[in-house]
This record gives sequence, structure tokens and C-alpha cells, in this order.
Amino acid sequence: MKQLSIVVIMFIAGLAVSTVLGDLIDIAGNCADRVSCAWLISKASRAAAGGNYLQARKDYEKAIEKINPSNKSLLAKTKNNLAICIFAMADGGKDPASKAKASAESILIFSQSLELFKELGDLERIKEVEKNIEEAAKTAKSAAAA
Repeated sequence: MKQLSIVVIMFIAGLAVSTVLGDLIDIAGNCADRVSCAWLISKASRAAAGGNYLQARKDYEKAIEKINPSNKSLLAKTKNNLAICIFAMADGGKDPASKAKASAESILIFSQSLELFKELGDLERIKEVEKNIEEAAKTAKSAAAA
């Protein structure tokens, strides 16, 4: 009977340790994702500031994949920055068809950002994104007319 008690206690201890270990692994993974996401956003911001919108776009897209969907504020800001990069590439383009396509893509992503800011009730950001959408729509319209 004593051996059975020891086996049961060891079994319970093993379950407890494996659960705690699993939780620690999850926490470490989440922290690594947060650091990776922050690094990507920082890298993208530097690339955009330097005019390298293509690299910034790639980094923002990678960061968006890592952002926890419940972090709507970060997701909205990152999507807005991604759309700005896409619009900047469109605005600087020479080919009207490519310009129109990129402007339409930026409007779609701006709209996603706008919906998130509306959910958050961030009036300042809502106005900012609405202006971005207006500018992108003007560019798309002028490109379509060319």
C-alpha cells in the first residue's frame, strides 16, 4: 500500500511539474514573440523613415502576423503604418495601373485600421486615418484617369 501511495504522489507531482513547465514554455514563447514583434516594428519604422518603403512593408507585414489580435491598439497602429508605406510606394510610382492598384490596397488596409480605432474610440487616430483614406482615394482616382 505504501508503494501505491508513493506512485500516486509521484504521478500527481509529475502532472504538476509538467503543467508548470508547459506554462513556463508558453510564457517564454509569448515573450519571444513580443520582443520579435517590437524589433520588427522598430526596424520597419527606421526603414520607412529612410524611404525604404518596400523593406518597411515586409517588416510591418511580419509584425502583424505576430501581434496578439486582442492588442487592437498595436494592431491598428501597425496596419496604419503598413498602409502608409504602401501608399507612399504608390504615390511615388510612375505606372498609373500600379499606382491605382497600390492605392486601392492601401485604402483597404487603412480601412481595417480605421475599424480598429473606432472599436477603441480613438477619435484623434480616426480623423488621421480618414484623412489618409481621402488622400489615397484621390491618388487612386487620378491614376485611374491617367
